[in-house]
Amino acid sequence: MAARRPSILVVEDTAAIRLSVAAFLESRGFSVTEAENGRGAVRALDRRGFDLIVTDVLMPEMDGIELIKAVRASRPEAKILAMSGGAPGLPAGFLLKMTEMFAADAILYKPFRNEELEAAVERLLGRLPPN
Repeated sequence: MAARRPSILVVEDTAAIRLSVAAFLESRGFSVTEAENGRGAVRALDRRGFDLIVTDVLMPEMDGIELIKAVRASRPEAKILAMSGGAPGLPAGFLLKMTEMFAADAILYKPFRNEELEAAVERLLGRLPPN
C-alpha cells in the first residue's frame, strides 16, 4: 500500500502565484488544493483537513490573518506557512510579524525561490530538522 501523500491547501489571490506554488508542490509529490482567498480556504477546510496551509496575507474578502485565526479556532493542530511581499505602506516584515502573533508556524517573504518554499514545507511537515 502506498504511503499517503501530505495534503496542502494553497491560499493566494494572485492566480499566477497560486498556480505556480501549487504546480511546484504537486511536482514534489504533495496533494494540493487551491483557494483564491480566506473565504474559499474556510470552505475547503469545512470539507476536509490538510497537513499544511500555505497562505498569502493580503487578500480580498478574508485576509490571511483572519484565516489564521479561523484555522487556530477550528483546527489548532494544522501547520500554517504565511507568505507576503507586503504592499504600499504595509511592509512584508510587519505583516509577517503579525501572522506570527496569531500563531503562524513559519513565514516566507515573497518573492521566494522554489527551494525556500520546499525547505519551509518539509520542515513544517517534520521531514527536515528545524533550522
